[in-house]
Amino acid sequence: MRKIIIFIILILISFDITSAYTPTQNENNLLLKLKQNTIEKTKTKWELWLKRQIIWLEKSYKKSNNDRIKYLLNVIIQNNNNILNDIQTERIQREQIEQRENLERLEKEKKEKIESENRYIWNASDFFNTHWKDITTSLEVNEKCTKYFDFVDNIARENNFPTELIIATWSIEFNCNLSNPNNWWWPFQITSHYYKPWEITLEQFSQSIQDFIDFSKWKWNYFNTNTYVDYKSRFWTENISISYDNYSLRDLRLHSILYNGIRSDTTLDKNTFTNTNLNSEVVWEFDWLVTRFLKILNWRIQKN
Repeated sequence: MRKIIIFIILILISFDITSAYTPTQNENNLLLKLKQNTIEKTKTKWELWLKRQIIWLEKSYKKSNNDRIKYLLNVIIQNNNNILNDIQTERIQREQIEQRENLERLEKEKKEKIESENRYIWNASDFFNTHWKDITTSLEVNEKCTKYFDFVDNIARENNFPTELIIATWSIEFNCNLSNPNNWWWPFQITSHYYKPWEITLEQFSQSIQDFIDFSKWKWNYFNTNTYVDYKSRFWTENISISYDNYSLRDLRLHSILYNGIRSDTTLDKNTFTNTNLNSEVVWEFDWLVTRFLKILNWRIQKN
């Protein structure tokens, strides 16, 4: 574009004009062509390039004493400023549209999440009311285990995995502490994973949660598909089917015994890791997995 402007200036230098200038038709055509050229170049060179052209033209305008040159430079500057304003207006409008669409999307997601949560609470209440009545201990939940509930819940939703199962396991294995224990087996105490003992951030904890979810799903798949070690024939032959908002007591118990280890005498009803304090037949000083699951589920129901 500078070459075109320089060409215009060289043509105009030969004229000595001392009064207000009226451009010729040829000059108007050239200005129009230059404007179209600038519009096309700006599509690839963006705003910053156009701003620099305007600054350079304004400097040239100030240095000139020729009315004809000043007139034409002024038109070019005005045209470029108009192009710049159009670009900025279009960008602002585009950003406003994107912002509005993002707000609408967030509102929709919020509404869907609330509706999903309401449906979940309705079903969860039925599940809790069916299975909690024989619990032998208080329904209170350690505040450390609910402090980051929403954070854990977001990860659980993304993985279609029960939030309460994550927190119940974290509670059993490491009392919901946000750190890695000294035995290097991290908050979920899976011996095939090693994490350096120390306090951790929520971001680091999110990786532990993901590893726990992946490990759990691997266990479920092993139970569902392994024919060499056929656990299914011992436990009603049906697959484990656990998702964020759909699970059964049988599947939660199976998850528990798979997680902690199955022995030849393991049963769904009597396994201590699964059932302790869930009923008077299996009692101990501390609650174990399903009992804690139900208590955290109750906390969620009461919260909502």
